[in-house]
Amino acid sequence: MSAKITVILYILVYFELGAILIVAPWTSFWSDNVLLAYLVQRTGSAELLLTFNSLAVKASVTGLGVLNLILGVWEASRYRDLLRLIEEGKQRPLSSESER
Repeated sequence: MSAKITVILYILVYFELGAILIVAPWTSFWSDNVLLAYLVQRTGSAELLLTFNSLAVKASVTGLGVLNLILGVWEASRYRDLLRLIEEGKQRPLSSESER
């Protein structure tokens, strides 16, 4: 039972992270970021703000989100294989000091 939950959570992390990375760059959360404003203030570099709000950076982050969704679908298609690997790992005995 715990192996199934582990695999399901593992796959859900891919989907959740992918969704966040796809949506976040295009919201006000991205442009009104307090940490980014702090870094710009500390470094005195307005280019940093312009770089993070550029279309290329936003598209790159969105691309990483799409990649995460693709990996989530791929891992979901391998659900039974992942369960089998976890179960085999539990059944394999740990190596003892005498075997080394």
